[in-house]
Order: sequence, then structure tokens, then C-alpha cells
Amino acid sequence: MSWRVTAALVLTAWGVLAFGAVYPWAFTPLFVGCGVVGVASLLQRNGTGKTEVAMAVSLALFVAAVGIQLLPLSAGTIRWVSPETDVFLRRYSLGYPAFVQSHALSIEPRATALALVAAGVLALFLLGLARALTRDDTLQIARGLSVLGVVLALAGIVQKALWNGKIYGFWTPIETGDSFGPFVNRNHFAGWMLMALPVAVGYFCGRVARGMRQVKPGWRNRMLWFSSRDASETILVGFAVLLMALGLMLTMSRSGILGLLAALVISGWFVARRQAAGSRRAIVAGYLIFVAVVAVGWTGFDRLSARFAQSEVVDLGGRLGIWADTWRLAGRFPIVGTGLNTYGAATLFYQTVDLELHFAEAHNDYLQLLAEGGALVCIPAAVAILAFAWTVRRRFRDVSTERTDYWIRIGAVTGILAIALQETADFSLQMPGNAVLFVVLLSLALRHTRQGQRIGKD
Repeated sequence: MSWRVTAALVLTAWGVLAFGAVYPWAFTPLFVGCGVVGVASLLQRNGTGKTEVAMAVSLALFVAAVGIQLLPLSAGTIRWVSPETDVFLRRYSLGYPAFVQSHALSIEPRATALALVAAGVLALFLLGLARALTRDDTLQIARGLSVLGVVLALAGIVQKALWNGKIYGFWTPIETGDSFGPFVNRNHFAGWMLMALPVAVGYFCGRVARGMRQVKPGWRNRMLWFSSRDASETILVGFAVLLMALGLMLTMSRSGILGLLAALVISGWFVARRQAAGSRRAIVAGYLIFVAVVAVGWTGFDRLSARFAQSEVVDLGGRLGIWADTWRLAGRFPIVGTGLNTYGAATLFYQTVDLELHFAEAHNDYLQLLAEGGALVCIPAAVAILAFAWTVRRRFRDVSTERTDYWIRIGAVTGILAIALQETADFSLQMPGNAVLFVVLLSLALRHTRQGQRIGKD
């Protein structure tokens, strides 16, 4: 196992096991580690890949846009660029503008500075891994994520059965009753699983494709393959997928459950289109259906029906009011936004719903980015998304569908799509631990295919 894989898996494990790395003592070493690994990978002389110019430029533009939000400007300039920022600062910032002659465009510069650091180191981490990862690294990461997913699923299932109000048996969260595994919020556990599980599914599909390719025609020979050593690991990976799916379902997170079903459907669609042999399609598709049936059956169809039939589902758990406030907030700061990572400060003045509570997140990361970043940040973000989609589309044309790393890439893309769906109603990617796993998936999808690997099979 290369040092890159070890570092990526250690950082991913630390990020999720340390309560999602939401506390400074957890996210500080996490971001430092990501920065070091990213820079070391980019500077590695024997790197066999190449840095994608489109991705690098788009990420640099995004980071630069966040940096612009921190530039100190005079009160007159702020009033000209973003009149609502001037209005807000007069109410929020002590001494502005009488004694404080300049201020950043961000309403809370320290919060935006933290977001800038996080965006910068994660961008380096992504570019470094995407450049340096080899095919063997990809397989090792898939194995590692499968093992880590099993550990987290078991921890969540056991903790749910023995719940005493404390995470790990000693950490008491402020919001009791909504925790699962190492996360204070069960939706964030579901978000982590939505990303890791499709990678395990992709690894499973790749192993089936490789294993069945070596089997002679006939169902008897195919059944005998299941007793081979190669099949043993494939079965273990399949068990890991099943256990991870069960852990996700037991969170009773509506967004997580819908994301899981979407991930299984997307995986099934890829299998139907890309698996060459009918027997492989039958095995993998049948297994995915089996996972869905067992996960739903074990959790309980009645429990799931009751969960989705609750009265709060009509207004999405109060999210519709939050989204309406966020949309109005974005309209007040259309050009430069309030500043990345400042939504909680802005809602101190602009929140109009459920005033007995304070919403520090919009429960929709797209709307929150629009409010915090305005056109200044959202345009580079959109460019980065397009650059990613364009690059990944090219990658799929470079590798045979018979290769295991091809299916791992599909799993990574499926995980990205699944978490993208969940982010329409939650904010899992605001957890640093989840963000690191998201970057690992991006790097698996973007990984450059070496010239010698473009043809051939495992």
C-alpha cells in the first residue's frame, strides 16, 4: 500500500471517527494533513499522472473568489458594490463606519477566512490525489473504504441498540436522540454512507466482472466459482455493501434513504448498460435488488412508511420556510454574497420563520452557497462542476469496462450524485470529515488513466 493511500485512508477515518471533525481539535490536523498530502503529491517527481488544467484553473478561480470576499474595502466601496452589506455591518459590526474605516465584503471575515483555508487545502488534496493515484491505489482505497464502512455501520447499529444518550458511550451531544454512529446528526452519517457505499458497490461489480470472465460457460462452472479464493473476497465485499446499506437505513434519515435508493438505481443502470455478459448483469442486478429488499425488510416497511407519512413531511421538516428566507437573503446580496461560512451570522437579522430557533444552516447547500457566495463565488463553482463533468466523461472513454478500476470510478461518480441529491435537503458536506471523503471520491473519478492502462484488462 502506497503512502498516498495510507494517508488518504487515515485522513478519511480520522475525519469521520472524530465526530465528523466539526471541532477545532479535529479539523485542524485534518486540514493540515490534507494540505501536506496534496502538496507532496503535486511535487512528486515520479507521479505518473498529470494535473488537469481545467480543474486546476476552475478551483483556483473558486478559491480566489472566496479570497476577494476578504479584501478590506472602504465603507464607500462596500456601499457601492453591495449596499445590503453596508446596511448589515452598520447593525452588526461595532464601530462601523465611524471608527472602522474599512471592512471585508464578508459580514464575518474570520468565518470566511476559515472557509478559505478549508477550500484551499481541499483543492490541493484533490489535485494531488487525482494526479498521483495509480490503478492499484484505487483498488486499495476501495478496499479501505469498504472496511471503514463496515466498522461505522457496526458502530451505528450497536450504538442504536444500546443507546444511552452518549456517542461512543462517553460523549454527550447537545441534541440528544438524533445521533447515529460518531455523528451528532443522523443525516450526516447517512451522507457519509451515501458516498462510501457506491464505491463498495463499484468494487463488487468490478470483482464480479473480473471473476466471471475467467469462468467457463455454463451455470455449473459459475456456481463452482463461488467456492474459489477470488470469490471469497467478492462475497465479503458484498456483505460489506449489505451491512452499510442496513446501517444507512436504520438511521431513518429520509434524505439518506432516498439517496440510497437513488444510488442503487444508478448502479443498476450502469450495470445494465456496461456489464458485457448477461450472466454478470444478472448476478449484480440480482444482488442490488437483494440489498434493497433486505435493508428495507430488516428496517421494517411499517416503520419506513410511518417515517415518510409524518405530518412534517409536507413542509419538508420546516425546510420550506428556511429555503424561502435563504432565497430572499440571496436576493439582498446578489453580487458578492454575505461571505462563505457566514449564513448563521446573516440569519440573526434576516430569519423570519420559527423565530424560537436559530438556523445556522439553510438545509440546502446550493441555496446556502448562493446566499453566501453570490455571483462572485457561484460562477466559479459552476465552472468547476462543468470542468469535473467534462473531465470524467473523457476518463470513461479511456478504460475498458472489464477493468475493476472502471467500476470503482462508476461507484465514485454514483456516490457523488447521491450526496448531491441529499444536499438539496441537508448539509452533510459542511462536516469536514464528509468533505474529505467527498474529495477522495472526486479524485477517484478524476484519476488520470496511464497510457499503459488504457487498453487491456485486470
